[in-house]
Amino acid sequence: MSVLSELALKAAKPEPKEYDIWDSKVKGFGVRVSPKGTKTFVLLYRFEGRPRRYTIARYPDLSLADARDKAQAAKGKIANGIDPQSEKKKEKRKLADRVDALVGQFIDAVREGDGFDKKWDSWKLVERSLKEYLVSQYGTRSVHHVTKADIKSALKRIVAMGHPQAANTAFWYMRAFFNWCRKEDVIAVSPCDGLDNPAPIKTRERVVSDAELAAIWKGCEPAPDEVGYPFGSIVRLLMLTGQRRTEVAAMRWSELDLDAGNWEIPGDRTKNENATMIPLSTLAIRILRGVPKIKDSPFVFPARGNKDSHFSGYAKGKKRLDDYTAIDDEPLENWTLHDLRRTLATNLGERQVPPHVIEHILNHSAASMTGVSKIYNRYAYGKEKRDALQLWADHIEKLVKQAAERDALAA
Repeated sequence: MSVLSELALKAAKPEPKEYDIWDSKVKGFGVRVSPKGTKTFVLLYRFEGRPRRYTIARYPDLSLADARDKAQAAKGKIANGIDPQSEKKKEKRKLADRVDALVGQFIDAVREGDGFDKKWDSWKLVERSLKEYLVSQYGTRSVHHVTKADIKSALKRIVAMGHPQAANTAFWYMRAFFNWCRKEDVIAVSPCDGLDNPAPIKTRERVVSDAELAAIWKGCEPAPDEVGYPFGSIVRLLMLTGQRRTEVAAMRWSELDLDAGNWEIPGDRTKNENATMIPLSTLAIRILRGVPKIKDSPFVFPARGNKDSHFSGYAKGKKRLDDYTAIDDEPLENWTLHDLRRTLATNLGERQVPPHVIEHILNHSAASMTGVSKIYNRYAYGKEKRDALQLWADHIEKLVKQAAERDALAA
């Protein structure tokens, strides 16, 4: 047996059966080499008369010198009557109950679709909120020790910072997280049970004006240094179709029939779980025909660097769009992507499109029908929806043309 060295570690090759290389410097310390070539530092010892093995770490995640130091420290604990392997297991169990560890597991589950609420736009927003408002304050605490008072205190702090709606959103994400912990049998009772929203929910009434619509459309131009693809294309389709932003951003090529001018959104992608057919205007079809197809991606707007996921960079995209959107050099005030949906509905109403047709475009339950009517009237209003959305697209196209002519005269 010789002193274990970095050279010997690097030279160790996998064999059909795992084997150990022992160190002559620290008794019982060595490295175990698996048939797949994984090298793990271990310490063999006896505790209360029984042989034990303490797993230190993998090489090269931990250097040989640091692993040897850890082995020496473990031997010191053994001499003082402490079993390092049992201590490690206890610490692992303690860490497993920590809020930060469980939030990580929850986000992994949400990313895979388990526990994902269709009202949420992206798992990244859920992760950001939980880390900022829950993990930052209670991350090292056991989930069993987070109380109702703790949740109320965290939410009050957000409201006090002047972000009441962010407090509501944070509460919804926290409630979902603790409900997931309960479902996984980690906790029996959620600290969010019985709590109300920390702030009144504001119902937005903002309708984007014609001048603003033209400015937003121009800001989406696919020119160098401007917004363009994919976010600009997404915003223009939001404007033309009135659908929710995730429904557009997660659009799949398999849902589209551009020759027929149809977009079929399946129920598993809609908020109310009802499948819907959105007729595409000639302008919407033109936009979609101009979108590049990314090889092997099912998405019309795949995430950057990840063809298996859809675009979700709304905040960055909106900030950049706002930099390019102005009327007489004045930026647009307080508008959101969801306002485009309300703007479409309001304008169609002004153009005498029947309310039930607008509700079908928005994939709401038709407000003007009674419960019995909804059961018996299965007509999908395809032609009426197509006429209404083409009417709206023609209006948008006219606004854009007029704005371009004004810009040309002013130049």
